[in-house]
Amino acid sequence: MIEEDELINIWQSSSNQERIKFEKSKLILEMKSSLDRFNKSVKYRDLTEYINAIIMIPLSVYAAYALPYILSKIGALFLALLLIYVVIKLKSLNKHKPNILSNSYIDYLYQCRNYLSIQKKLRETAPIWYILPLLTGALLFALGVILSIKGKVYIKITVLSIIAVGVVATYFYNIWIIKKQYIPRLKKMDELIKAMET
Repeated sequence: MIEEDELINIWQSSSNQERIKFEKSKLILEMKSSLDRFNKSVKYRDLTEYINAIIMIPLSVYAAYALPYILSKIGALFLALLLIYVVIKLKSLNKHKPNILSNSYIDYLYQCRNYLSIQKKLRETAPIWYILPLLTGALLFALGVILSIKGKVYIKITVLSIIAVGVVATYFYNIWIIKKQYIPRLKKMDELIKAMET
């Protein structure tokens, strides 16, 4: 087994060109590993949203039919439509997935960077196309039920608080994901593209 000192000696005795090749290879391997993890997290997110839609769309439609409260009916239908929209939006991102069979590795990297940028923008705009409509639908649904309850203010406050906390948590989770997953990967992607172009 090669000791650390031997590796340092090999590195120091290497020519600049060999060192550059080594650095590029290292960056390529790091990026491949990072992209693999990223793609798994996107697949998991999409699968979660699809399962959520499969379960919640029929329940929302049934609630709109079965509940007597007008606001709840509107909220339930609104949530069903939102879930259909979310599924369509996520499916539309598939056309931007990088093509491994690109003409060159640098083309593949540009496609990956473009795909990462699109996914990042999706997260950044989530408060407008996902969180705000979700909040609207949930509030309408809850208000329909809450307004029918006589007295028991603590139940009304608790339900509205749970909705508010869920929406705020989703918003900050998206911000955290952008900082943790997207920004560092895009930065490394730019470094690798720059290294490959030199």
